[in-house]
Amino acid sequence: MSAIKRFLGQAAIYGVTTVVSRMFNFILTPFFTTVFQPGVYSIFTKMYASASLVNAILAFGMESTFFRYLNKHEDKKQEVYNNSFLCITFLSSIFLITGLIFARPLALHFATEPGQVADYVKYVQYFIWLLFIDAICVIPFAKIRADERPMRYSMIKFLNIGTFIALNLTFLWLIPALVKSGGSLGNWCATWYHGNWVGYVFISNLTASVLTLVLLLPEFLKLQLKFDKVLFAKMVSYSWPILVANLSFVINENLDK
Repeated sequence: MSAIKRFLGQAAIYGVTTVVSRMFNFILTPFFTTVFQPGVYSIFTKMYASASLVNAILAFGMESTFFRYLNKHEDKKQEVYNNSFLCITFLSSIFLITGLIFARPLALHFATEPGQVADYVKYVQYFIWLLFIDAICVIPFAKIRADERPMRYSMIKFLNIGTFIALNLTFLWLIPALVKSGGSLGNWCATWYHGNWVGYVFISNLTASVLTLVLLLPEFLKLQLKFDKVLFAKMVSYSWPILVANLSFVINENLDK
C-alpha cells in the first residue's frame, strides 16, 4: 500500500508540474500577441513548430527506452544511463555543429523579407543552442524520475518556467517602462534596448535552459564515458519505433501551422 501511495504521490507531482508549465505558456500567449504585431508573432509559430520536430529527432525515443531498459536490466543501470545520454549527446552535437554552420541559410528560409535576415540568423543560433541544451537534459531529467525524486524534478522545472516568465516580463514590460519614464537607468537601457524585438523571447528561453543545465550538473557528474555496444544495439532497436511514433504525432500536431 505504501508503494502505491508513493507512486500516486509522485505521479501527482509530475502531473501538476506539467499542467502548470502548459498553463503559464498559455497565459503568456496573449501577452506576446499584445506586445508583438501579428507578423512578428508568426515567428514563434514557425520556430517552435520546427523545434518540436527537431526535439523529437534528437531525443530519438531514448527517454522511454531508458525507463524500459532500466527496469529490464537492473544490474546494468549505469550502462543504460550512459548509453542513453551518449546517444542523444552524439546526435545533438552533430545537430549543433551543422546548425551553426548553416545558420544563415536557415535564416534565409525562415525570413520573409531581406531586411530580417540578420535578426533571423540570431534567432536560429539561439534556437540551435536551446534545442541542444534541452536535448542533453532529457536523460538527466529521466534519471531524476527513475531515482524517485519528484520534488527535485518539479523544482528545476518551476525554476525554468519562472526564469522564462521573469525575463520576458523584464525585457518586454519593465525595461520599456523604464525607457519611457526616463531617468538615469531608463536612459542607460535606451542605449542598448531594441523595442519589441522578438529575440528577447528566445534569449529568455535560452537563459532558462542554461539555468536548467546548471541545476542538473549533479546528474551529469554521475555519468561515465563508457559505452556498451551490445546493450546499445538492443536499445536502438527498441527506440527507433518510438521515434517514428513521436515524429508522426508532432507532424500531425503541426500540419496547420
